[in-house]
Amino acid sequence: PVQVDAGGGEALRRLVEDLGVQVLLGASTQEIAPTDDGLRLTFADGSTLDTDMVVFSAGIRPADALARAAELDTGERGGVTVDVGCLTSAPDVYAVGECASAVGRTWGLVAPGYAMAEVVVDRLLGGTGTFEGADLSTKLKCLGIDVASFGDAFAETPGALELVWADPVQGVYKKLVVSDDAKLLLGGILVGDASAYASLRPLVGSSLTLNPADLIAPSGSGATLE
Repeated sequence: PVQVDAGGGEALRRLVEDLGVQVLLGASTQEIAPTDDGLRLTFADGSTLDTDMVVFSAGIRPADALARAAELDTGERGGVTVDVGCLTSAPDVYAVGECASAVGRTWGLVAPGYAMAEVVVDRLLGGTGTFEGADLSTKLKCLGIDVASFGDAFAETPGALELVWADPVQGVYKKLVVSDDAKLLLGGILVGDASAYASLRPLVGSSLTLNPADLIAPSGSGATLE
């Protein structure tokens, strides 16, 4: 949900199911119990699923036990609280990466960690570098399926417009977010075909010299921005 919107998620679900993987959404697990043949999951709606193995993907959880033992301030959802200079509540103690709660949140990508590290190095050398957030743009493969997002992928900028190209037959979902006058690229989401990621991401914040539709629609489609 950090990287893909509802439309992109639906496209990704179809692509995953085309691989022969059953996808259950909103299936809150109430119980996992052993059976003679393996395990049985019981969901909130009373339905069950028999399986051989259950794998939990728990995401990233800040390892802040040492900070708590040292009575350093920690974030509401975990992580060592740091200021814009990545300094904790203790003098001369810095925290960076996934264990740090910076700008009110933890950051689960490597790029923000690198950015924090650069700030700390600058501070140690007498500089005034600050960390005020990071670009969450990323490109990944989910079961071999290309998924990418960059910039303001969820159109949170006031007046932002969303241009979507979706081809369920080919298994492609592409979305660009542009300014209200369609002259500035703000972000986007790519599912199924992320070949344009390398060229689109550097354009974020730049003025567009052509119709935004031309950046994601196949040539000859006649797509225009409404």
